[in-house]
Amino acid sequence: MPLLIAALLALSAALIVLYPLLGLVREPTAPALAPASPVSDAAEREQLARQALREVEFDYTLGNLETGDYEALRERYETRALSALKTRYQREQELDALIERQLDTLRQGESQRAAAPVARPQASATTTAPSVAKPAAPRPSRPSAERARPASASNASVRARRTAKRKES
Repeated sequence: MPLLIAALLALSAALIVLYPLLGLVREPTAPALAPASPVSDAAEREQLARQALREVEFDYTLGNLETGDYEALRERYETRALSALKTRYQREQELDALIERQLDTLRQGESQRAAAPVARPQASATTTAPSVAKPAAPRPSRPSAERARPASASNASVRARRTAKRKES
């Protein structure tokens, strides 16, 4: 019986050690995400190139790279990072231009609506008595920006009063 238990323990230990080597480990599948935009793709490429530059710099500092290899790798990764940065910048400029065009379209629509005359109802011809205008009721006024205290000023005065109360006690 002890021999059987020892064999099972040895077999389970061997499986635990060999399982990753047999290629039976499944890689976790990434959830279906929204398709990456060109801007995020360029930003990711830029980050990867920057990380590679840091690694090359680190290897050179440790002495793992010769000067010639370091310069070649550095040049390659700098070129990649700059091209990714340029691509991202161009894409952002295109998006900014698109946003500006849409804002201009909205502004033009608003200005056309504001310039359009408002149709007012005509007085009917059957009314013969002159209409007497009633005085309009005063509308409640909103505090203007000049009269309203900013929140920071009121907070400061509350703090000052609290501090004064604490000192008195």
